[in-house]
Amino acid sequence: MFDAQAFRDALGSFVTGVTIVTARDADGQPFGLTANSFNSVSLDPPMVLWSLSLQSGTLPVFRDAENWAVHVLSADQQGMSDRFARAGADKFAGLAVSDGPEGAPLIEGYAARFGCRARFEYEGGDHAIFLGEVVDFDRREAEPLIYHSGRYGRVMRAPTGEDLEREGLAERSDDALSLTARGHDLLAALQGLAKR
Repeated sequence: MFDAQAFRDALGSFVTGVTIVTARDADGQPFGLTANSFNSVSLDPPMVLWSLSLQSGTLPVFRDAENWAVHVLSADQQGMSDRFARAGADKFAGLAVSDGPEGAPLIEGYAARFGCRARFEYEGGDHAIFLGEVVDFDRREAEPLIYHSGRYGRVMRAPTGEDLEREGLAERSDDALSLTARGHDLLAALQGLAKR
């Protein structure tokens, strides 16, 4: 028998970004939700996709929307992610809502934003897959919020050659350099053991 929970846990091993997808309904009301099922599809034409449960109450809004936007959240937007992950509440309450160039509600403070014209929808099992053509995008110098094994996280960048030179580690072997991504303390400890 297929173990659905074990499958979910295995999928959780894949680190994703966290996004909020927004659109307006036929009456012009803003809608949005948190999603980590976002991916690039094509550079020419520029296209992205994301997916939404067929059980979601906002599914009709996104099925009817001509435009939607994907906001890649910055590391300090965990609260915004939690807000838009809740079902039922007015997620835009208290927010100053303006629209991006494509016409979808804009969430401030993002790391990147992709305004899209809705192109295709496919059903894949228990989810709808939305494919959009990017008509506008923006990127800011901000660390992204990430998600792994059911928890939020932050990016820990591997050191650059300049970082290693500054720390006096540029002459070390490639194997030793890969350890610096785990922290310089670990490397120092290994070097101390090697001298014994």
